[in-house]
Amino acid sequence: MDILKQIKNLSYEQKMFAVFLFVHLLVWSLIGLIRTVLPTDALEGIYWGSLHDFGTPKHPPFAGWVTYWVYSLFKTDFSVYFVSQAFIVGGFYYIYKLGRIFLDEKSAILSVILLEGCWVYSYITGYYGFNPDVILLFLLPLLTYVFYKCMTEDKKINWFSLGIITGICFLNKYQTALILIPMFIWALMFKKEVFKNKMFYISVIIAFLIFLPHLLWMINYDFFPLMYFEGELGSNSWFNHIKAPFMLLFMQICAVAGTLLIYGLLKFKQKSALKLSKNITKEKTWLLLLFYFFPLIFTMLMVAFGGATRFRWGFEFLYLTPIMLFYFFPANDISKNDFKFVLRFAYSVMLIVFLSLGTLLAVEKNYRSRYPVSQIYSDMNRIWANEYKTPLKYFGGYIEWTLPLTVYGKDHQQIILDTNGYKNPWIDEKDLKKSGIMIIGRDEEHIFDDTKKACPYLDDSYVITPMPYSFKVKNAFGQERQYDIFYHIVPPMD
Repeated sequence: MDILKQIKNLSYEQKMFAVFLFVHLLVWSLIGLIRTVLPTDALEGIYWGSLHDFGTPKHPPFAGWVTYWVYSLFKTDFSVYFVSQAFIVGGFYYIYKLGRIFLDEKSAILSVILLEGCWVYSYITGYYGFNPDVILLFLLPLLTYVFYKCMTEDKKINWFSLGIITGICFLNKYQTALILIPMFIWALMFKKEVFKNKMFYISVIIAFLIFLPHLLWMINYDFFPLMYFEGELGSNSWFNHIKAPFMLLFMQICAVAGTLLIYGLLKFKQKSALKLSKNITKEKTWLLLLFYFFPLIFTMLMVAFGGATRFRWGFEFLYLTPIMLFYFFPANDISKNDFKFVLRFAYSVMLIVFLSLGTLLAVEKNYRSRYPVSQIYSDMNRIWANEYKTPLKYFGGYIEWTLPLTVYGKDHQQIILDTNGYKNPWIDEKDLKKSGIMIIGRDEEHIFDDTKKACPYLDDSYVITPMPYSFKVKNAFGQERQYDIFYHIVPPMD
C-alpha cells in the first residue's frame, strides 16, 4: 500500500520518466534479437570471462566477467542485450541524480530524455551490444555523483562507495583516468581540505586494492594489453596526425546531434533566446567544464600524437551534455505541454532509430550479425574427424569467425587470442602442440600469418597448405551472400 501511495504521489513528469526508462530498456533489449549471433564485443566478453583471469588482450577483466556470468546463468543472447540496457538505464538514473544537483526536477528529467537523441544510447549499444564502454555509461555518472557527494557530504559511506566504484571503473577500462584527473583538479580548486581527511586516503587504498590483482597480472605479462591500444593509435601518414583530432571532434558532435536538435526545438517552441544563465556558480560551473571538456581535449591530443582515431572513442563522456545545456542556457519554465513535446520527439527519434537499425540488421547479409554457426561448426569438426581420432580442441585465425564457434559450439574449443607477440597466458603450448589446431582465415595470406602466430613452435620446414571453404549468410528475408575463406589444420604432434 505504501508503494501504491508513493506512485500515486508522483508528479506527471516523474511517472512519464519511469515509463520512458522502461520503454528504453525494452526496445533496445529486443532489437538485438533480430541477429542470429551476439555482437563480437559480447562474444569476446563471454570468452574472456570464461578464462577466469585478471586480464584480457585488450581491457581489464570486469566487462568479461559480467558478460560471462550473465550468459552462463541465463544461457540466452537476450540476457546479454538486457544487461547491456540495464547498465544504460542505471546510468540514466544517476544522470538524473546529477541533474538534480544542477537543475530543477523537470529539467533534470529532460536531461535524461534528451539523451535518446544521442546515438551512443541507442544505435551504438543496439548494434555493438555489451562491452566495457556500455559499463562506463553507467559507472561514469555514478562515479561523478558519488564524488560530488563526498565533496559536499563528508560521510564514510560516500568515501567507501567512491573507493569501490573507482576501483571497479579501473577494473573495467583504463579510460577511467580521464575522469579522475578532473576530479583531482576540481578538489584542488575548491575542496583542498579533503586532502587532510583520512577517509580520502582510505578511499584511494580501497580503489587500489580492487585494481591491484589486474596490475600484478599486467606486470607479470609485461603490460601486453597496452600494445593493442598502441596499435589502434598507429598511423603511417603525417596528415593523419592533423586530421585525427578534428575527426574525433566531428564524431562527438554527430553523436549528440539528436540531443542538440531536441533541445533546440524546445527552445524554439518556447520562443526562448539562447542566453547564458545568471544563476550559475563557480564550483558547479568548473565541475561541469572539467568533467566534460578535459576527457575530450586529452583524447584529441592523444589521437593527434598517435595519428588515428576510432569513431566510438570518447562517447562515454557525453553524459553531461543535456545537463550542461539546461544549466548554462536554461529553458523557460517548462510546462506540461513543453514536457509532452520533448517526450514525443524523443520517442519519435527512438522509433526512427529502432526501425533504421532493425531494418539494417534484418536485410544485411553480414557474418557479424547472421553467422551460420551450426553449419560451420559441424563442417570444421567433420573435417577434423576425417583426419584425426582425437577431438578438435583449438581454433585459431580470424577471431570474428572463431569466437562464435567456441561460444555457441557444443565443445567450447579454446581459441588463440592475439597477444601482439607476447606470451599467451591462456594457452599451454605443449598441449597445443600435442592436440593440434584448426586455423580459419580470410584468405591464403592470412592463413600463413595466423598459423605462424598461433603455432610459434613450427619450424621453417613446415608446409602450410590453405584449403578453400565457403559458407553462405542469409538475411531475415532469405537472401544470401557467399563468403569464400580458407582453413588449415596444424596436426597433433608428439
